[in-house]
Amino acid sequence: MGEKALLAYPSRLVVETTTRCNLACAACPRQSEGMASGDWGDMGEDVFRALEPAFPHLDSLVLSGLGEPLLHPGLELFIRLARRSMPASGQIGFQTNGLLVDRERALGLLDAGLDRACVSLDSLDPELFRGIRAGGELGAASASVEALGRAARDAGRGDFFLGIEVVARKSNLEELPDLVRWAAMKGARFVVVSQLLPYGREALAEAAYDASLDLARELLGRYRAEGQARGVDIGRYPEVFMRYDKDPEEREIVSLVTRMQDEAQARGISLNVERLLRLDPGLAERARAAFGAAAEEAAARGLDISLPAVAPRSARECEFVEGGSAFVSRSGEIHPCYFLWHRYDCFAGGFEKRVAPRSFGSLAEKGILELWNERAFAAFRANVLRYEYPYCLNCNLALCDYVQLPEFEQDCHMNAEPCAACLWCTGLFRCMF
Repeated sequence: MGEKALLAYPSRLVVETTTRCNLACAACPRQSEGMASGDWGDMGEDVFRALEPAFPHLDSLVLSGLGEPLLHPGLELFIRLARRSMPASGQIGFQTNGLLVDRERALGLLDAGLDRACVSLDSLDPELFRGIRAGGELGAASASVEALGRAARDAGRGDFFLGIEVVARKSNLEELPDLVRWAAMKGARFVVVSQLLPYGREALAEAAYDASLDLARELLGRYRAEGQARGVDIGRYPEVFMRYDKDPEEREIVSLVTRMQDEAQARGISLNVERLLRLDPGLAERARAAFGAAAEEAAARGLDISLPAVAPRSARECEFVEGGSAFVSRSGEIHPCYFLWHRYDCFAGGFEKRVAPRSFGSLAEKGILELWNERAFAAFRANVLRYEYPYCLNCNLALCDYVQLPEFEQDCHMNAEPCAACLWCTGLFRCMF
């Protein structure tokens, strides 16, 4: 597991060609109050060329970051530079809002060597689409998908992969099967569905998941069923556990929850009891049904589909580190993952989390392969693969000063990597690679 993280070169580069954007999407860290303002611009050609020593080793090159890649005037040049050095099996792609795609631009991108393009499209309802993608229009996004598909056919590029990306939220869950059908009709070959990471408090209500772990939910389900069999509701625990003079029913509730906590501790399962007891089981069922229906539609129409978890998984898996990834900011700073790429605020599991970027050096100072093999970066990757982190968002003390402060030093297990409060490795979020 994670062999690519231990190689002498990255297998995947995610390169931020620009931080400029022509939309103001709610599901973007650009809208976070903690995002550093004013750092809007394009990656210089010299910075991109500094990545060339890594190109012969790449499985994939993703030219997406904080901004809209099609705003970069040299995007086609970057693709050509990478294509001439990358192995034939290596994939070059990006995610886009599609506003700047027409037939001529699509043909130019394909001619340069583009292999994959993923258009963000969260709803087939024009009004909901505008609410999610501020400044965007469903018609423009649809036209970009059609233009890319038509260009691939005209250029004889049967190897080109066109897809759409959907951020699942309460307001579009039931649309997922329709979006899959729509994508298939437009000639797409894959669909990526991700859960929503709220970057503002107002987006919290739209998240279609709770941060309570899968094993904690299973434990709750068993003890809740036992309580129902005994005629008590353990959901009343927060209102009764501090009462001095409890009646028999209240004592039974406290006893059941105490047993649940003891079993969790014995099995190493983190519990945030108060939040766990507030869980809305109906939301998880809605998400499970929508994801299942979308998967069935994709299978029937021959589309690849990547779906997120309904609830955070206890078995962590960091696809960034395990895939041998390095993330490159437009200025040439090297980072390990999406989570630690920028400075921003988010609401992870309902808690406000201030995130600071983790940089392992700059291309202005050292080469990409030298930076990749620096002791600090190599140790970071090796330590992540141990997955010996607490589950901060399931802790009764969440979020404590160990992980809440932006300038992270260590968690309560003495780990120097700020992964304990990251939900990416629990299967909730998906992206194009």
